Amino acid sequence: MKKIILMIILGLGTGIAYAQTKSAAALKDSLKADTAAANKDVIRTAASLKTGTSQDVLSSFFKLAFADLKDGHHFQFNSSLFAVRAKTDPTLWIDTNYKKQVFARNFVFGIDVKANSNFNFQSTAVNAKYAIINNRDKDIFEFGDGKKIARLMDVASDLFITAFNIYFNENKLRYVPEHDLVTHFFNYTDPKSKTPKNKLPKRFIAIVDSLIKQNGFAPITIDNYQDIHEAIGDRYKIATVLMAQQSLWTIGGQITGDKSKLISKTNFSTEYLKGITKNNTSMGLELDIKANLSIYDSTIVSTTFHRNVFAASAGINWIIYKDKATQKSYVEFKPALAYDNVLSGVYAGETKSRFTADGVLRFRITDDLWIPIDIKYDPKAGKVFGFLNITSNFDWLGSKSKASGAN
Repeated sequence: MKKIILMIILGLGTGIAYAQTKSAAALKDSLKADTAAANKDVIRTAASLKTGTSQDVLSSFFKLAFADLKDGHHFQFNSSLFAVRAKTDPTLWIDTNYKKQVFARNFVFGIDVKANSNFNFQSTAVNAKYAIINNRDKDIFEFGDGKKIARLMDVASDLFITAFNIYFNENKLRYVPEHDLVTHFFNYTDPKSKTPKNKLPKRFIAIVDSLIKQNGFAPITIDNYQDIHEAIGDRYKIATVLMAQQSLWTIGGQITGDKSKLISKTNFSTEYLKGITKNNTSMGLELDIKANLSIYDSTIVSTTFHRNVFAASAGINWIIYKDKATQKSYVEFKPALAYDNVLSGVYAGETKSRFTADGVLRFRITDDLWIPIDIKYDPKAGKVFGFLNITSNFDWLGSKSKASGAN
């Protein structure tokens, strides 16, 4: 009898211990899920602060586009490798895991299906792109952590005090008029009284630059200090400040097949995007340079010949309007000068090389939906052509977090 009672007690004890262990594991999993969900909203909101042009260069998650709607020509879908992985492993949204996914976040692949005006199939292309430099993504969590914002201000304060003391001591503790310029660069009550960078003494600028290099004060710089100082307390504005001037450089390739040939065209491309003005609440400028080489065979009157075509363009993306509350870009216009050169396989009567002008005017309709209008001008023909597109950047259709803004 005693043995039976002992076995019952041991059984109950084991069951309770197992239940407690299972409960603890369930709680741990629940906390992970909550953390992942919260971080997902932070990441998606940060992505939505990138310009539409930046998302065209490298998609953060998924991108769906219908290009040249006049003739219904192109259906395009792109995805980052991270977006695919995160669909099967939600814990990747946790910041420590997210930061480790460097290759996955910088690698994008996709498909482009082309049809004629009657929507009859013409070709399919697969593409891949990788960001060699992606500083816009590197510090994506800098604005999501209140402690980091506090440290940001500590760094800014240390930078000012240290640099000012060095500058003041170099003047042998004597007051000089330039001291007021330095003081009003870092500490001002009225925006009209602040000293712009170009009015600072050159020696002081050299001291600040030296301190940044020696002590790793990044992401604080003398160029963005005033913007960050004014944005403290609004993490979205800080994120925009940190990302606005960052660079993005990608390389990519595309292989196209049509009804007659498995590989009918090969394309290699590269694109560089860099903010060139300091951030403010309503607009900004980005330098956009891209180039590509197309290799394919062309057939005219039963004669097939090989063509190599090089194309390049340089433009300035003008961020015309940002919402002051959310800091999201809503209207952008990118005029550019384009150059084409037929390296081999020139058609009869074709100009080997030419310059044209083009541009993209884009409007943000919702958090996810953009309407880009491609505008092309041929100076030789004296004609302007317009192509209407629809682009959607999203985490996943039907996402519960859609209200936070996905790109």
